[in-house]
Parts: sequence; structure tokens; C-alpha cells
Amino acid sequence: MPPSEAAAPVGALLADPARLVAWLRARNADVGAAAARVREAQGDLGQSRLRPNPALAFSLSDVPVGATNPRGLRFADTSIYGVTLSQTLEMGKRAPRIESARLRLESDRQSYLDAVVQKAAEAREALGRVAYLKSRQAVLEESQAAARQVLDLQRARLEAGDLSGNDYDRLRLDTLLLESDLARNQSEVRAALAACRALLSASCAADDAGPAALETAPLLPPLGPAAETAETAAAGRPDVQALELSARSARQDALLARRRALPDFGLSLGYTRDYLTISGDQPRSLVFNVSLPIPAFDRGQHDAARAEARASEMELSAQALGTRVRAQVASLMEERASLEAALHRLREDAVPRSASILDATVGAVIHGELSMTDLLLARRTHTELRLKALELQWSVFGVGNGLRTALGLDAALVGEAATASGP
Repeated sequence: MPPSEAAAPVGALLADPARLVAWLRARNADVGAAAARVREAQGDLGQSRLRPNPALAFSLSDVPVGATNPRGLRFADTSIYGVTLSQTLEMGKRAPRIESARLRLESDRQSYLDAVVQKAAEAREALGRVAYLKSRQAVLEESQAAARQVLDLQRARLEAGDLSGNDYDRLRLDTLLLESDLARNQSEVRAALAACRALLSASCAADDAGPAALETAPLLPPLGPAAETAETAAAGRPDVQALELSARSARQDALLARRRALPDFGLSLGYTRDYLTISGDQPRSLVFNVSLPIPAFDRGQHDAARAEARASEMELSAQALGTRVRAQVASLMEERASLEAALHRLREDAVPRSASILDATVGAVIHGELSMTDLLLARRTHTELRLKALELQWSVFGVGNGLRTALGLDAALVGEAATASGP
């Protein structure tokens, strides 16, 4: 099946980060554009290693126009042919030019890894939202089915005169509200699937999407203390490394600019074939020339200052980004722990307790022991608790996704071979 026609399995891609990264590398246009920039930098590196081309010049002189001296000389008697081969010898410029290009290539490779990390985070969020909304839809459908079942039972009591019309209408209105929530959620599911398709360049198959998909993703390795983890993340993030490499490349550009003060020698070798031997010229001769430009005005001083300023900009940007990464990682780790604790309490205590209360209330209402108000309150509470648990699970997922992105974990999944030889 062509890549554009294959459906993206939501649950499988959420459960396998390596598969998600491989999918994006093969299909996402932004990741492909970042890979193209790496190939451009590879071309620049190859170009930087080349030496200046030699120049070959041909000349023809002493072409007579009008009378000759002495008279009667022909073109073959006066013409002089010359061939000159010239070569420029760079002084101190080749090494910094190559090093600057090499560092730019490494920077673009890190930028490519950062593009993979960012797109993986966006794609994982889109996939996770599909799974969250599908799970939410399942809860609403289950609540709606239970509400309809109770509604059908109460209709029989209404017809038998055991239930007031007011209580029945309240129950019916509550069921209609559930249907309205379900319809709105279905609309959100369609929007999430559209966003998922845009990121993954394929339709998203949500058959395997559910709470279990959110539980398994995003996968995080065991993390150490927050300060240590944040420091490691700040040092290893590809976008931070890209800025640092760009700064080093700019330093080499500054060195290259300053070395324009060293003149490049020009060497040339010429051969002359002279047919005007009647004047005493040599019929064949060689000419040697050495040229030396004088860097009197342009010594690269302004280009060097500009490159130094750019290097300082990149270094300060890298420091600022590292500071933000440290704060972000520490904050996300604390938030994740808090959310997981709240979710655990909700799942282990509140939701089971509300389910038990709802079952008991339904039975009591059927036997006429409790009012319809008690049933509506119990059902709403149980549904809201289940939805709240899903919302907390979605929040835990979002924080985990942000933490995985802040740590730059998906960059390692690109593979050492791709990092070493280009995407």
C-alpha cells in the first residue's frame, strides 16, 4: 500500500515511540524539510573543501592593422600567441572555512533531531487526543445506554401511575443532556481525527484507541532527582546543541574574516610563441608571475565583528534555552507526580464508591424506596467522576508528553547511523 494510503494505527503508534518516529521521518513534510537542510549543509561542507579553480588564459597580440614595419610583413610574420595558467594560493583561510562548514552541518543535524522531537510531540498529542475523546465517548455512550434503560423502566411505572410526570420529565431531560454531550464529543472526535491526519499524512485508525492507549504513552524511562534530570536534559537537548554548534561555527567565520588580512598569492605560468623574430624577439619563451593583493582597506574587520556578534547571540540563546529547559523539566516532573497521585485516588476510591452508590440507588428507585432526584444526582456524580478521571489521565498524558519532549528522548530514536551519515 502506498504511504499516502496507509492508515495510522493510533494505539500502536502511541505505544511504540520508535514506530511513531519512523512514521514521521517517512511521511511528515516538516521533518523531510529538516532532512533536506542537512543535505544542503553536507553540500556546503563538500564545497568548502575545494581549492580555487586554476585559470587558463589565451592571448593573441601584434595583429597588424594597416602598414607594417618593415613593409610587407604578413600576419604570420608578426603574430604573437600566449597561453597563461594561473592559480591562487589561499593563505590561512581553508582550515577555518572547512571547520565552519563542518560545525554548521553538525548544527543542522541537531536541528533535524529537534524537528523530529517537536513533530513527535505534536503527533503524540494528536494521537492521544483521539484516544482521550474516544474513551470519553465510550463513557458517555455507556451512561446514555444506562439512562435509556432506566428511562424505559420508569416509563412503565409512569403508565402504571407509580411515577409522577414531573419526575419522568426530569429523567428524560437528563437523558437528553447526555445525548447532547455525546453529540458534541463526536464532533470533537472528528476534529481530532482531522488534526491527526494532517500531522501523520494519513487517516488515523482509532479502533485501538482507548484508555489503555493513554496508559502506555508517552513512555518515559526511570527518572532521577529533578535537578539532575533537568541538568542532563539541558546539556543533551538537540536544540541547545544546535545553538552551541552555530556559535562555534560563527567563531570560525570570524577567524576566516580576520584572515582576509593575509593576502592570497597568485601564481601564473605563461608560454609565448612569437613570430616577430625579425625584430629580435625570442620565438619561444616562458613567463612567470607572482601577484600579491594589498589588504589596505578591506581586511575583513567588519565581517569578523558581525560573526563575533552572531556567535555571542547564539551562545546567549543557548544559555537562555538551557535555563528554560531546566525549569520546564523540574516543573513537569512535579506536576506529573501531583496529577498521578490525584488520578490514583480518584480511580481507587472515588469512582468505585460512586459506582456502588449508583447501583444501590438504581435498585432503590426501581423499588420506590428513593426519589428520582437521588437517582439523577447519583448518576451525574458517577458520570462526572469517570469523566474527571479521564480528564486527569489526559492531563497526565500531556505532562508526560511535554516531559518526553523537554528531555529530547525521541532524538535518540532516529538512530546512530542516520545521525552520523545524515537523515
